[in-house]
Formats: sequence, structure tokens, C-alpha cells
Amino acid sequence: MQTQNQMKSISGYISKAILLLLTMAVVSQPLSGQDTLRTFGPRLGLDLARFIYFFTEPAEYGAEISGDFEVYKNIYPVIELGYSNMSDTTDLFDYASGGTYGRLGVDYNVLPMKDRSIHHSITVGARYGLSVFTQKAENMYIQNGYWGDMVLESYESSLRGHWVELVGGLRAEVLPNLFLGWMVRFKFLLNQDMDPKITPALIPGYGNGTNNRNFGFSYSIYYKIPLFKN
Repeated sequence: MQTQNQMKSISGYISKAILLLLTMAVVSQPLSGQDTLRTFGPRLGLDLARFIYFFTEPAEYGAEISGDFEVYKNIYPVIELGYSNMSDTTDLFDYASGGTYGRLGVDYNVLPMKDRSIHHSITVGARYGLSVFTQKAENMYIQNGYWGDMVLESYESSLRGHWVELVGGLRAEVLPNLFLGWMVRFKFLLNQDMDPKITPALIPGYGNGTNNRNFGFSYSIYYKIPLFKN
């Protein structure tokens, strides 16, 4: 019941965020004959693909937001922030992991800009990721034919995970200042031995810690705040 209430609450926040972005886009739509020079401003995004993990086994709950800004022609510094947590129960142990993460990086638009008023983009880029999280294992059942089977009650550790990513994706302006886009991510973990006792099953923002390389995908909705035109 608690999980269902949590999913309903998160779904409500998602619906409100999407409705707000759509409303802002419609209100900002230019009038007929209005100047359509290229607009500049911070672009804020919400990763919709994160919510698919609500329905995986084990379920993973979290959210991710992002922001970028075209500081120079086709160059976009990027920041991404999020949180994630999961829990799992098996015959051998009960496990939980959760925490926050952030990524810093830059994207470069390789799509030729034929019309300055069009803001579609195909980007390639890189990220550095950092996750601060806690993992906990309880009721660990250890089989031992010599000393006899044992049950360890609890183990908990606070960890930091570091990784780098190579990314590529596409964003399309579907309404004035409103974008939809996807991105693929190739991730390389820098400190797989962060916990010498239990390898994390979830490093928030990265994925399964048993893999020193991971693949990721995001599909986001963005709204750009049009601060000025040029």
C-alpha cells in the first residue's frame, strides 16, 4: 500500500510538471508576424524514462532533472541532478540502496543551423558523474559446510561512486521553447571497488555496480526560458 501511494504521489508530480511545461510553451508562442530570431536562455528538463523503472523487478524509484544553456554557438554546458532507490528481498538476504547523484558535462550540436529561428539539435558530449548513497543488507544467510550455516543480521555502508559518460542524442522543438528528446549514454565506472564487502547492486545515476561499464537511455521533456533573442 505504501508503494502504491508513493507511485500515485510521484505520478501526480509528473503530471503537474508536464502540464506546467505545456502551459508555458503555449503562452510563449509568438504572434503572427513576430520576429523569430534565435532565442537564448536556460533549458530545463525532466527525464520521463526514469519512471519506467517503477515497473521493473525489483522496482527502482527516482527522478531526474537537467539544465543546459547555449553559452556559445552549438556549445551547451549541462548539469543533471537526481535521486534513486531500490530494495529487493531474496532467499539469501534483504537488500536496499538509495541516494542522490549529479552529472556535469557539455554537449556539442553537430546539426547544421540553416535557420536561426530553429532550435532542433543532434548532440554529442561527455559527463562526469558522482553519486552519494547508502546500501544496506539484512538477514544475510551464509552457507558453510564446516562451521555451519550463519545468518548475519545487518551490514550498512555509505559510499561514493564516480564515473564518466559519453553521450549522444536528439532534441526537437515541438512547440515554441518546448522540446522532446532522447539520449543514449555509455558509462564507465571509475571506482568499482568502493565497498570491499558488498558490490552495490544500484549506484544511483549509474546503475548496477557489478558492471564497470553500463548503458543508459533517457527520454526527456524540456522547456527553454527565452531570456533574449539575437
